[in-house]
Amino acid sequence: MVARTPKPKPKPKPKPKAARKPRRASGEHLGEDVARNMIMAAAAQVFSMQGFRNASVEHLLTASKVSRRTFYRIFDSKEDVALALYNFGTKMLIDNWKRALAKATEPIDQFARCIDVFLKNAAMMGRLIFVLGGEAQRLESPLHKRRMQVHDVLLDLLREAHPDTARMDTLLVQTTLYALEAVTRKVLTDGDEGRKVSPDTIDRARRVMLRIVSAGFAGDGDNVAPLPLGAT
Repeated sequence: MVARTPKPKPKPKPKPKAARKPRRASGEHLGEDVARNMIMAAAAQVFSMQGFRNASVEHLLTASKVSRRTFYRIFDSKEDVALALYNFGTKMLIDNWKRALAKATEPIDQFARCIDVFLKNAAMMGRLIFVLGGEAQRLESPLHKRRMQVHDVLLDLLREAHPDTARMDTLLVQTTLYALEAVTRKVLTDGDEGRKVSPDTIDRARRVMLRIVSAGFAGDGDNVAPLPLGAT
């Protein structure tokens, strides 16, 4: 009986390679300034959409398309990103106030120009201002300290801009700044928390702010309390 030669076993077909999942950009090739700008730009969108409390680092990673390692190389937390955004925005506010004050010579006119700076920001970035401004009002927030520093800088700018303002009681100037901030926040709150800020509401806020300033700084007469002077 002739032995049969066993047939060679067919070679197993190679398994198709699994499609690789797209990797998140590692960010290793990015310079720190570029990565920082990407994260901050994404954070402005995330905070505007999610609010501060609901936003997470994961949201920031997804929106910015940087790796977790890159994120934590630059920032410690979402609070750290929010503070960087707030610092950037308030620095712009201070710079714009300086330019506004330089274009006028009388205290009321100077305040009016500064009011326009406030309201221009509210019209352009109302939602982000509402979110970060609300966070800055919380005493336990890292943004609160910066808010107080900005108030001090704005106060000094106003007092340096004109001798009459420098003579006024500091408390009057300080509380006027708080009043203008409160009017802006009220307008943003009524405008769907900064999502719907119309030219009409901005114009209304401007009229109210100008009344506050003119009554506080220029009011005079038998039925008007004397202007407080001197205390610092």
